[in-house]
Amino acid sequence: MSLKVLIVDDASFTRDLISRTLRKQFPAVEIEDAVNGRKAQQLLNKTKFDMILCDWEMPEMTGLELLKWCREQPTYKKEDVPFVMITSRGDKSHVVEAAQSGVTDYLGKPFSGEQLVSKIMSAAKKHGLEKRLTAKAPRNSTAPGGIQSASIDVLMGANKSSKPVEATKFTNPDAPVVTVKDVKIPTSVRFENKQFRCMVIQFAKKEATMLIKSDDVVPQVLGQAVLDLEHKGTINRLNYYVQSVATTEKKHDSTFLTVVLSLIDQDKEKEDFITQLFNSL
Repeated sequence: MSLKVLIVDDASFTRDLISRTLRKQFPAVEIEDAVNGRKAQQLLNKTKFDMILCDWEMPEMTGLELLKWCREQPTYKKEDVPFVMITSRGDKSHVVEAAQSGVTDYLGKPFSGEQLVSKIMSAAKKHGLEKRLTAKAPRNSTAPGGIQSASIDVLMGANKSSKPVEATKFTNPDAPVVTVKDVKIPTSVRFENKQFRCMVIQFAKKEATMLIKSDDVVPQVLGQAVLDLEHKGTINRLNYYVQSVATTEKKHDSTFLTVVLSLIDQDKEKEDFITQLFNSL
């Protein structure tokens, strides 16, 4: 029997990142998500979940309020269902308040994929759920009934190929669909209110890969980034989040970093700007 996990966060990119990590590490897990505590309540009343991963600060109902509500329900007692709070609120008073309300564990933002997996494994072991968590995906996961979960991994970018995907529908099958372009765009980017010069080396409509030199501030995974991009004399400041950070040299103290950003902005004006820029490259 697979483990059912509910992810609750008002930021879509955080929900997507957590979902992607779970599907990669625990392929048999069933995942649903909610944009706030109220939506989570509705799902929790309809379906019995085995684990809850929840942000603290959300509109309509906070993570703490949802935690307290869960612990009042006969099916979501602390001894039965792990509740992991994922938040940037790491001060002692908030940790104590969450603990007193029945939280199982606490993961501070920003966090790495390894830290997320470690917390989930720890919470599962406390409740004897590790075998269900680490179960292998069923062989017929891509058969009728399993197509949706398999397709989500593709849409979210799991198992990416380094080659462009060739279109087999809607376009000439002999023409490759270019989704990422190798470029050299010198510009600037801001992390944690500090500006860096950078070189964008790969560009897609939803992602950008860049090289930066950082002597003191290392961009944090899930942290926000503001990237300046220019097209036809107009500079647009685009909001991204940090998807991954790696050193460009094989040494731990390298000051040159490769940073992959994923787009946050969803307004049409900025999407049109990015499309025009991408087509011009």
